[in-house]
Amino acid sequence: MVSIIGRTFAATTRHMSLAYAASELTLVSTSRQLTLTTALLLALVFAAMSGIAAWSWLHRRRLDGRRRTAEAQLRATQNRLTQLSNQLPVALFSFRPGYGFEAVSDGIEHLLPVTAQQVLADPGQLLGAIAAQDRAALRWLNIEEDCPTRLEWLGRSAQADTADGQAGDATAVRWLQMRGSVDIGPGGERLLAGVIVDVTPLMSAQLSLEVSREELRQLATYRENEREQEYRRLAREFHDELGQLLTSARMQLQWLDGRLADDQATHSALASIEAMIGEAYRSVKSIAAELRPPALNLGLSAAIEWQAARVLTPAGLQFTAALAPLAESLPDAVATALFRIVQESFTNVLRYAGARSVHVSLRQSGDQLVLSVADDGCGFDPAAVAAGEHFGLVGMRERVAALQGVLDIDSAPGEGTRITVHLPLPGQPTAERPT
Repeated sequence: MVSIIGRTFAATTRHMSLAYAASELTLVSTSRQLTLTTALLLALVFAAMSGIAAWSWLHRRRLDGRRRTAEAQLRATQNRLTQLSNQLPVALFSFRPGYGFEAVSDGIEHLLPVTAQQVLADPGQLLGAIAAQDRAALRWLNIEEDCPTRLEWLGRSAQADTADGQAGDATAVRWLQMRGSVDIGPGGERLLAGVIVDVTPLMSAQLSLEVSREELRQLATYRENEREQEYRRLAREFHDELGQLLTSARMQLQWLDGRLADDQATHSALASIEAMIGEAYRSVKSIAAELRPPALNLGLSAAIEWQAARVLTPAGLQFTAALAPLAESLPDAVATALFRIVQESFTNVLRYAGARSVHVSLRQSGDQLVLSVADDGCGFDPAAVAAGEHFGLVGMRERVAALQGVLDIDSAPGEGTRITVHLPLPGQPTAERPT
């Protein structure tokens, strides 16, 4: 019995040992598989990371190469632009308020007797190179001053002195235009960036044109005065010489009519001749009045009233006037010019306005003489009127300009028209007319 139990126990023990050994083998096999899988995964992860690192390094190399190329191209472009700007009569600048110039191109040397280095070191160098009468708008060059948000300046360079201290050639003075605007810099600071351009040829042409215009205006004024004098002479000759001749002829005809026998046909013929002489006399008076209204000899007020009664009243227009007493003491040239302006205004009212009433006023405003002609007609757009098609308006402007005055036209469709003339009072010094 004992032997049987022993054999059974030994067999059981042997069986358990084999099972344990099989279990251990299974665990070892599983552990090896996990180790191999982990190693494989680690290898794959390492390979992937190495690939990513290699790709990143190559990509960074390519980006660095592109950046260096772009930077080189940018520097080359900047150098070309700098060289180009330095060769042109143009100066570029950047100014920081409270600090001074941050950048000035070498083109400044083509415009002013200063260098870029001098201006960078002291902004007052640029101010000193500008003509004294044109420095007022450049006060911002003083560091303690605030600069404008937008810069628009036109002025002249200072006249350089010669070695012996005498004033240099005035023709060497340049006309310069400075333009710029304020922007915000990289650090949040305000920067005035702008450009200085040489506009001497343009200004020389403009000044020459202004001189030519003034000469033409003076010539037109001279010819206008000569024409008015000729009108006056012709009016006097028409009224005095031809009028007296017609009056004498009429008196002689009346004398002859009283000496003839009672011949009805002859008396009818003489009556017809007398009627023709009367018509000729009225025509002479009308022509003389057109050339030089006799009412002008009585003053501007009388002449305007006469012209209104002659042209406005027959057309059914209501006329009112408010003329200051000084209208009676104006110099003949001023009174004649103002009368011609009123005369042309009445003509325009009759032709185009379709008005019902016209009002003329003459008053003194400070040191100015103000004439106004207003109507309640259809009005028009002054900006749409071509000067070449309306010589009446051109003539009025030229008459006013000859007297150093200004003519304004205030009108709009459906709102009537007001023509206003501003003249310096006779005897007052006239300011220089703006160009």
